[in-house]
Amino acid sequence: MEVIKAVEFKHCADVVELINDFKQMVNFCIDKAIELRITSYAKLRKAIYNEWKEKWYPKYHTHYCHSACRVATSILKNFRKRKRKGLTRKDKPEVKKDFIKLEEMLFKFEEDRIKIITAPRKFISINLVVSDYQRKFIEEWKNERLKVGEVIVKKDSIIIPFKKVINPKNFRNIMTIDVNEKNITYSIFDKDGNIVKTIRLDVYMLKRIHENFSKKREKIQKKLANKPMKLKTLMKKYSGREKRKVEDYLHKISKFLVSEALKHNAKIVMEDLTNIRNAVNKKSKNLRRRLNRWNFSKLQFFIEYKAKWGSLDVEYVNPSRTSKLCPICGCKLDPNGQRLLKCNNCNLVFDRDVVATFNLFKKSQNVGSFRSPRTLPDEVWLIKPDGTGEPLREIT
Repeated sequence: MEVIKAVEFKHCADVVELINDFKQMVNFCIDKAIELRITSYAKLRKAIYNEWKEKWYPKYHTHYCHSACRVATSILKNFRKRKRKGLTRKDKPEVKKDFIKLEEMLFKFEEDRIKIITAPRKFISINLVVSDYQRKFIEEWKNERLKVGEVIVKKDSIIIPFKKVINPKNFRNIMTIDVNEKNITYSIFDKDGNIVKTIRLDVYMLKRIHENFSKKREKIQKKLANKPMKLKTLMKKYSGREKRKVEDYLHKISKFLVSEALKHNAKIVMEDLTNIRNAVNKKSKNLRRRLNRWNFSKLQFFIEYKAKWGSLDVEYVNPSRTSKLCPICGCKLDPNGQRLLKCNNCNLVFDRDVVATFNLFKKSQNVGSFRSPRTLPDEVWLIKPDGTGEPLREIT
């Protein structure tokens, strides 16, 4: 199995003209694909190749045509999906972000710099800012343990995807993760269903970040209602700041969870939450706003790629009724105050998030029951600034 890890390098080169021209190429390809009703990359490239050469050759190598066509067909595919679901009212997509996607023929990676070919026998040399984190990947690449994929160039950074082929480990344990708005609960089981440990991570910090920035944006909108340009600038500034804070915290959470899985040599099992927002969008405005800020998808993505990079297997299972059925007998659980659920058949009281981790294990392994069920997590932990876990308190 091939896994990819994207690593961002900062740079100070002037690539504005190249980026703007590439943006025009992609929009040109999109317009032509819609006009000619083409969905295939190969057909689009063949149809527009001569016209593209008249516009941009010999200023740019013809491989830019190939890259632009790939990006355009990918954008159109996603746009058509959104259009079918009624998620957009536009007639066609338009590229506004500043970036270039370069296939392997258009660049040469040289440790602390990258050469971008613009035209035959012409190139731009960009020096990269390399920290200790990036240096680890460069050393692995030099030793031929990693390969480099298609790079993405932005105005002040370059994203280089490093690829390697891995063989998933033979796991001894199974780690099930239940992702919630304010906490993440995980349980580690051996293959017989015996519980190694159950931990709840308090991630209320995520909700607090979203709420604080939401209040800031409300204040800005009220104060600058008559100054649209300044309003737009500040809204963009604070949205970017919120995104960076959230992603930093999600990286720390995912790093901790994967380190736990590596420590116990555990396969990771999570809920398949695809299309969960469709049900949320039918609820009240406040609930919609709150749950649409829930970063479950991005967190699961971070966990998955970190786990696979460490040669761990990841599985998604159907989340249906995982928090509603007793993991021992399969009967429906009744509310028993706060976060607790009670099984009237077994007379056991369960924490609802722990129930979900048990049922995820049952779904992934098709087991009937557990030998040593626990009703509450062993501990509640917090994620510290360095990305490690710290016990908050013990469950009594």
